[in-house]
Amino acid sequence: MLNEEENQRKEKLKEVVAECFIKGYNKARTIERVLNVTGEKLYYRKLNGLLDEVLSTWSAKGIKDKVLMRAVELKKIDVRESELWQAWEDSKMMDDGADARYLAELRRCSEQRSRLLGLAVGKDGSKTGKVSVVWNEKKSYGTDNKTD
Repeated sequence: MLNEEENQRKEKLKEVVAECFIKGYNKARTIERVLNVTGEKLYYRKLNGLLDEVLSTWSAKGIKDKVLMRAVELKKIDVRESELWQAWEDSKMMDDGADARYLAELRRCSEQRSRLLGLAVGKDGSKTGKVSVVWNEKKSYGTDNKTD
């Protein structure tokens, strides 16, 4: 009985560590997240051991390193993109109007995703690893677009 409870506790820890790894958390933030979710205090040595177990499990399941790392990087881009969209929406509520820097960062996320997925192509159709995205914003925020 004790072994089963111990195994369940360890699996929960590995689940949280894997989630944090995919989201790109650093070790300190991962330790904090594990404490918040499971109530268990981790030290760096134990965290490293759990992370090694998670990565070896993924490799044993046939997930190749390159594919795994691509998936991890795509997840990081997804998380960053989600945060940027929220910041963009929040900036539209400000008195100064929307901050276009968020759109530039969102464009960079899109470019990174395209490169990782091998979707970046040149004008002649050859893959270049570079991508160009044109974003035309039609609405002017902070103005009512009325004429006098």
